[in-house]
Amino acid sequence: MLEHTLDSAVPGKDLRRRIGYLSRRLRTSGTDLKPAEPRFVDFDMIRLPNGSVVGRKKVIVMSGGCSVPTCTMCPFTNFNNYGINGGTSRESLLNQVRRTLTRTEGEPAYEVLSLYNDGSFFAPREIPRAVQVEIARLVAVSGVKRLVVESLPQFVTEPVLAPFVEALDGVRLEIGIGLQSADELVRETLVNTRISQRSFERALSVMAGLGVDPKIYLMIKPPFLSEGEAVTDVVASVDYLTGLGVRGMTLCPTRVSRHTVAWELWQTGQYMPPNLWTVVEAVRRVHERLAVRVACVNLRGTDFESVFPDACPNCADDVVDALMRFGESGDPADLPADCSCRPPLEVTPLDHEAIAARAAQQLNVLERAGV
Repeated sequence: MLEHTLDSAVPGKDLRRRIGYLSRRLRTSGTDLKPAEPRFVDFDMIRLPNGSVVGRKKVIVMSGGCSVPTCTMCPFTNFNNYGINGGTSRESLLNQVRRTLTRTEGEPAYEVLSLYNDGSFFAPREIPRAVQVEIARLVAVSGVKRLVVESLPQFVTEPVLAPFVEALDGVRLEIGIGLQSADELVRETLVNTRISQRSFERALSVMAGLGVDPKIYLMIKPPFLSEGEAVTDVVASVDYLTGLGVRGMTLCPTRVSRHTVAWELWQTGQYMPPNLWTVVEAVRRVHERLAVRVACVNLRGTDFESVFPDACPNCADDVVDALMRFGESGDPADLPADCSCRPPLEVTPLDHEAIAARAAQQLNVLERAGV
């Protein structure tokens, strides 16, 4: 195992507490109940773990949102009914899924349904157990061949997953887990997600036993990291996951949205989303291990207002187009060549002590600014 992979000894319990407190305090829920209809629907082509490219429908249902909203960069809590009593009812969720599965005239063909709820699908506070199974039954008779949902690993247990898989009746299940980083300091402190090595690897074991495919999300340049550290973090994380036999991975370039720690860092000039060329460099360094995808919605800005990864006006669109082509083909020849705007990049190791000290200093700046 790599020296700084997952649960190695890292400094900064107080830092984790400070970041977690700030992240939770910045959350906003609003007071108006949002309509019981999906807040996002899109169609695209996606490459499966076996290399085939198929049509996908991606839907984010309006829900009560994540029950563990601690992450420093995640804006999704602000776009659902988080914290509003009665924000998610059994019938609301089921009706949204029924409408999603009703094929309409002119709708693109798809065999993959990515059904997201701005949180953990298998968390009972977010989607009750009986509703989870009823959704599986609806999907089973819809003509969909593969269902993708997301969950934190602590909710992925055999008693929960087994009846769901049975109700799917042959539809292949893929569960996305936002590990974000294989490095404990980055994952549990800087990103502030509640995922331990133990819970993650246990969830992978449960999934393997039930024939469920893992889809692991890794961040490119989480808050508090530099561009060079970001590349090191991605490479080490991919090495860790491939060592566990994971083949399905998606790289998520960090974007900056309101009511998050990342936003406050950006506002004070202490953080920028990764340069698009840093994204390309990360992909180039891992493509020989496996053909990762890049979450290009994080680059196009098609769902809500954010500050997105960028490059110069002459090449930014071409770089995003190239990354999208690579996402379908897995062929490094589809990656962009170069641009005179490409900034120098020194790939540097993850020095935990230095990173923790920098993060603490940046928090001090936010506190002095009254954040």
